[in-house]
Amino acid sequence: MTSLTPTATVAPATAQTHLQVISRLQGLIDQALSPSLHTLRAGPYALLDYPDYGNVGDSAIWAGQIAWLAKNIGKPASYLTDVYAPVAEVSSNVTSHTLLIQGGGNFGDLWPDNQDFREAIIAANPASTILQFPQSIHYDNPANLSATARILKPAKHLRLLVRDHESYALATQAFDCDVTLCPDMAFALGPLQRLGAPDLDVLLLMRTDKEGVGHLPQSWPKGWKQDDWLEDTPNMHRDVLRDSRIKAVMSLSPARMSRIARRNYYYNQLAERRVTRGLKQLSRARFVITDRLHVHILSTLLGLPHCFLDNHYGKISRFSAAFSTRWSDSYQAKTLPEAVACAQAWLERAGTVQS
Repeated sequence: MTSLTPTATVAPATAQTHLQVISRLQGLIDQALSPSLHTLRAGPYALLDYPDYGNVGDSAIWAGQIAWLAKNIGKPASYLTDVYAPVAEVSSNVTSHTLLIQGGGNFGDLWPDNQDFREAIIAANPASTILQFPQSIHYDNPANLSATARILKPAKHLRLLVRDHESYALATQAFDCDVTLCPDMAFALGPLQRLGAPDLDVLLLMRTDKEGVGHLPQSWPKGWKQDDWLEDTPNMHRDVLRDSRIKAVMSLSPARMSRIARRNYYYNQLAERRVTRGLKQLSRARFVITDRLHVHILSTLLGLPHCFLDNHYGKISRFSAAFSTRWSDSYQAKTLPEAVACAQAWLERAGTVQS
């Protein structure tokens, strides 16, 4: 492999460890959510916008939310649904519930299915207590931002958590609601362990969706692989549905056999299997290059050396800057060639380059 020195635009690692980052951000999550603890503990809550698609990152957010709720609230959601449930049906099932909406990076006009559902739920339940888990906000069209502001205005008890300073500035200026800075909920998962020994020098886990910037697959050195993490394993839904039915019957408990208990298990198992798939994918690598925020986050939870680039609107650097997520083996580059040079230099220092 050719020896390349990282260019000056590759930001060096910092002195803090990945465990210090995790602990600090978990504390910030608890701090941001503390004003909602009493309400969540006092009554039922609904968890809305389940991410039933292959993207590992959204399932990591869901799993982090579930972990935080289990630790701090101690009871499961009384109602769950994805974006495809009719809004009238959802509203009829969440009377007197606190409404929790899935976090992520789909607040704005890039992902209309999620935004349309979010706005419809808020518009249909203006008197409800609503908590939007941490989001990055981005609008390409200012008219769409103005439309969202009009929809959110009647919501009397809406808390909007955001993942970066840019989203905070936009939301506080445009929306008439409580806005709080909060880390991504995937950090609530805490430190994780590799799921297997590495067999790749470098995994380039790069976006192939509308947020990517065109990092097309190319010829890489031996021991390097470029991939994404959007594809579910075959028959996963069927297998999890079967397992949920078996578990309910074998429990011999009416509560465990209830429809909502089965849905909790079903959704959580789907998310867990997707996160496990992503962790196995990352565990194959000695070093990771990515333009996905949750590759940066899960690599941090794993203590996995990596270098991150931005998506098309700067989501990763915005998040990292807001919460100082860089650690001793985490690097930031502006371009893919810079990230490649960073990976090569790291491998040579580590003495693990495949011949």
